Amino acid sequence: MDVFYVSPRAEVTDPAKWYQPNLSLVRKLERLIDESGIMDIISKGDLVAIKTHFGDKGTTRTLRSVFIRAVVDKVREVGGRPFVTETTGLGLTRIRSTAYGRMEVAAENGYTHHTLNAPIIIADGLLGFDFVEAVVEGRHLKRVKVAKAIAECDAVICCTHFKLHMQAGIGGSIKNVGVGCVAKPSKFDVHLSRLPEINEKCTECGKCVEICPAKAIENFKIVEERCLKCLGCAEVCEEDAVTTHWVYGRDVAERVVECARGVLNLNDNFAYINFLLDITPHCDCHPFSDIPIVPDLGILASRDIVAIDRASVDMYMNAPAVRDSLLENERFWSWTDVEGMLSYAEELGLGSQRYRLVPSV
Repeated sequence: MDVFYVSPRAEVTDPAKWYQPNLSLVRKLERLIDESGIMDIISKGDLVAIKTHFGDKGTTRTLRSVFIRAVVDKVREVGGRPFVTETTGLGLTRIRSTAYGRMEVAAENGYTHHTLNAPIIIADGLLGFDFVEAVVEGRHLKRVKVAKAIAECDAVICCTHFKLHMQAGIGGSIKNVGVGCVAKPSKFDVHLSRLPEINEKCTECGKCVEICPAKAIENFKIVEERCLKCLGCAEVCEEDAVTTHWVYGRDVAERVVECARGVLNLNDNFAYINFLLDITPHCDCHPFSDIPIVPDLGILASRDIVAIDRASVDMYMNAPAVRDSLLENERFWSWTDVEGMLSYAEELGLGSQRYRLVPSV
């Protein structure tokens, strides 16, 4: 599978010629989009989701809005009707846990209707419970709750800030689809192995009962059939009386892949752009940003979700480390399983790890 590539270098041949707009990485991105043919998935009049990550309050290394706007404008050029989208996070009280909060963070980090030239739509609704269910036959998951706007739109362009992740290993296109395109209950299924439990520390203050949107807590026990997997009860408990069961390593990687499989089962009209810029050791969901761990490597585009992530990992592995960065002497968090994610994605038929890197002119 072809993976198209542009370098982040301006490659100035004559320093005296300072005004060379064609050397802008934004202009290079536009040429990359044209040469890769990823807009061929769009027909005139299509509703097209541009899926990205708005980050959190305090994050400073998310994708610049000018890149997303360039993608939006390319969608408009071919007759699509673009909207920029994201989904809510786990919980009910954190700012990223609702569509309202997501929009606040987006604006603070530079993503608005005006900067993007497109409306912003939160794909899984106000609280993260708007979804269409997909069937998967994975090792861990049998049902995936796909964000409704992702399931219903005509095409999706995934704009992914490639970076590392402390649970999944990498935040590439697979994670942007497998976590970023599902509703809250499936985010829960990625990160936790079973429902929370109220333990002996409970003082019966009633805060968990009050916040539960499904009225799933009776006599300070969680009624499993009603639980929506939002994790609101654990958020508001001040006594550490809600036991949660987090998963790590290969389990997380495989659950991400299974959710991606579910998304693509409902809507497989996707194309992918990975931005290998400001590659941080952690996700953009952190309320801070550490320094990048390698230099900027460029931008990749492909129709194959596995090939683009494989190429991104290979480029990252071959890059020199930034001195004094958090993982200067270690390429991934030791407890994660990047190779497991890629292998399982290939096994489930998401794409191929075999690719040809095609430089863009």
